Amino acid sequence: MKLLEKILVPIDVNMDSKEQLNTAIKIARLGNSEIIIMHVLPEDGVNEAIKDIVINNATEVLNKIQGVFEKEGLKVQEQIMEYGNPVKTILKVATEENVDLILMGSGSIDSKDGNKRGSTTENLMRQSEKPVWVVKSDRKNKLSKILCPVDFSEPSSFALKNAILLAKFFNADLTILGVYGKFSSLSVRFKDEVEKENARRLEEMENEMKTFLENFDLQGLNFTVEIKSGLAHVQILKSIKEDDHDLLIMGTHGRSGLNRFVMGSVTEKVTREVPCSFITTRTDNILDLKFDDEIKDLESNYKQGNALFDSGDYKQAIGKYLICIQINSMHIPSLYKLANIFKIIDDKAKAEYYSNLAKDMLITLWDETIEKAITKHYTSNN
Repeated sequence: MKLLEKILVPIDVNMDSKEQLNTAIKIARLGNSEIIIMHVLPEDGVNEAIKDIVINNATEVLNKIQGVFEKEGLKVQEQIMEYGNPVKTILKVATEENVDLILMGSGSIDSKDGNKRGSTTENLMRQSEKPVWVVKSDRKNKLSKILCPVDFSEPSSFALKNAILLAKFFNADLTILGVYGKFSSLSVRFKDEVEKENARRLEEMENEMKTFLENFDLQGLNFTVEIKSGLAHVQILKSIKEDDHDLLIMGTHGRSGLNRFVMGSVTEKVTREVPCSFITTRTDNILDLKFDDEIKDLESNYKQGNALFDSGDYKQAIGKYLICIQINSMHIPSLYKLANIFKIIDDKAKAEYYSNLAKDMLITLWDETIEKAITKHYTSNN
């Protein structure tokens, strides 16, 4: 069983890719993923005299990166090196290989561009049907605090679903943010009317958020819901900077309307300046269960989880036990293991949640066993 079958990792040989590789390792370990390393060579402008030098340099970098992944015990597909337009070539390979995620690196901040990303990443995000995860090269990717802004559209629904899954699997805190437009007037005469209108908008936003979140399983998560007024992209960036979020997850297209923010345009404004790593999604899920011939039951993941637990690698162990629950929501041994881990790391709320869930499952199974026995008894005597 795989959560992420294939991860495409395009490499810029002129950029520091350390954090990009570290993030790829974390995700691939969790998802039992195969990694595809690729590099796009410029289709023109390279003098024939130095073409071999360019190719040899790129090959050397890719070989080193492949060695890093293989040292971590990860499966790496044969390297891909092609000439062409970077965006078109990456999208072509992503489609041909049917990857689940494109994991990009983002250049370091300089005095001219601030946090602004390059045109390749921007165009890739705009055109890709696959989720795109952009890793900041100048910021350590801890994956402990996730922010997901929503506008109640279908793309933001997919984004939140992915944010919830990632928060669960990385044991991260999740903040769900809603932003509404604040009405203002230059005239003091309308102060009372303005306050009433803004109160109405806030109440409307709170009600919509409550209804929207009823469609998601937030049980067992450390999450907060924040509602702010103002310009969406300003409030999103402010939240990231003030709360030091590690990862932003947004949909690339949303709904529009009076005083509504259009998720697509807001996403572009935010990701041009965002200081943390981010993911953009359309309709594909980042984490999705995919069964293969290698792992067809719970046992393998449960054993891996136990080995990680015994070695003290609790974060990775949590991921394995959560995979077991994804396969079978009533896998009681995994529930008790999760309760045990959260007790050890002093997360009392989650320890109690998984312990109670395991007990409820036992009661349910016990009731079903008794019911079957009674049914069998009376059926056999008729």
